[in-house]
Amino acid sequence: MTDTRHPSALATPLRGPNDDTRISQELQRTALKSSLTNAIDHARMAQRVVAVLIIVLARSDRLDAMLGVSTRQIMQDALPRIVAALRPADRFIQLSDDKICVILPNLRSDALPVLAAGKIQQAFESPFRIEGNLVTIRPVVGIATFPAQAANADELLVHADIAEGIARSRDILHYVFHADDRRAADTYTGLNTELREAIRTNQLEVHYQPKIELKTGRCRGVEALLRWTLPDHGAIPPPVVVRVAEGNGLIGALTEWVLNTTLRHQSEWKRQGITLDVAVNLSTITLGDAELPSFIGHALGVWQAEPARLTLEITEDATINDIDYSLAIMNQLKKLGVKLSVDDFGTGYSSLSYVKRFPLDELKIDKLFVQHMRNNKSDQQIVRSVIDLAHTFDLTVVAEGVEDEATLKDLKRMGCDQAQGYTISPAIASVALIAWLKRHN
Repeated sequence: MTDTRHPSALATPLRGPNDDTRISQELQRTALKSSLTNAIDHARMAQRVVAVLIIVLARSDRLDAMLGVSTRQIMQDALPRIVAALRPADRFIQLSDDKICVILPNLRSDALPVLAAGKIQQAFESPFRIEGNLVTIRPVVGIATFPAQAANADELLVHADIAEGIARSRDILHYVFHADDRRAADTYTGLNTELREAIRTNQLEVHYQPKIELKTGRCRGVEALLRWTLPDHGAIPPPVVVRVAEGNGLIGALTEWVLNTTLRHQSEWKRQGITLDVAVNLSTITLGDAELPSFIGHALGVWQAEPARLTLEITEDATINDIDYSLAIMNQLKKLGVKLSVDDFGTGYSSLSYVKRFPLDELKIDKLFVQHMRNNKSDQQIVRSVIDLAHTFDLTVVAEGVEDEATLKDLKRMGCDQAQGYTISPAIASVALIAWLKRHN
């Protein structure tokens, strides 16, 4: 039978580097594996469900850098909240200074682990007081269940870990493992070496998706989108590239490569008499880099680019862990003269307060709302509300994911400023973009 002691029975804090930390960790992992195997055996006989949750305190390293508080201390403050959200029968182990594994035994439904993840995340809604500062910490949760998604303890642990990695790469609060995720993870294992070499030898590409003004129909700017193709793997999805880069310390080099390539192309277009604004996406980790403003400033100088013609796109949730820190970075970027845009707007936490507080120039309506707005009144109302909100604060509003002319016309009637999507043009290479512009404009 599954051990039903309180989770604290397994919660042995990791000690300092000069003691028996490795032995302690090994014992905990052995106990975890044993507990999980017992839970699976019981679930198999009782026709119940067992879930594993891998929980990471997202970007706790930023607090370490800002406040001088170790990630280990942050975890010690966060651990009681996690324990309070669990049942007495649940078990957990601290895998590292910022990662926890939770076992949820004897569940009646595959839906319950998602509810458990939500309960844990609710426990973090109140900010922490660390070194006299109020800071928000966000737990990211990967979920896998037996028997639906794993046949044994080893698979369950691996699949939950894969799910956690996907949640972080997509900047979402939780993700439930699917069978295709394992195949993708196996396919892309080891890509860090290839990615490092691709960055060094310019094997990547940047394609550009045009954005048109709805009043005039003319193209004034483009969004830069990364493309990477490998002979043995084919086209690697951009979220996978970002996940590999973030997981292997390459995101800074990747961002630098994309920005410099984009500004170089912009310079080449200008010499041909074509003036276009360019937008570059920043990952959540990149926005947290204190060196980002100086790096952006240096790149603008190298290519003699006009700062006002560069837009940096961030996601709405990228700032949630530390609003004050993100605000400071964004204010430094604004001093350079660049524009700031919020990508996928409307899917985050507190949109109104976000717009009021941050120095933004643009909102991009998430494509999920745009693509269904003609057949879904709720999505249509969301789109209309974002347009009105943007204009209230004198912001440009862009609709992405426009896939038919009827939607384009509806957006124009609503007063949307710009649009992009397949009905206008897919993302295309720089040379093809020049030809497209000559036809379109």
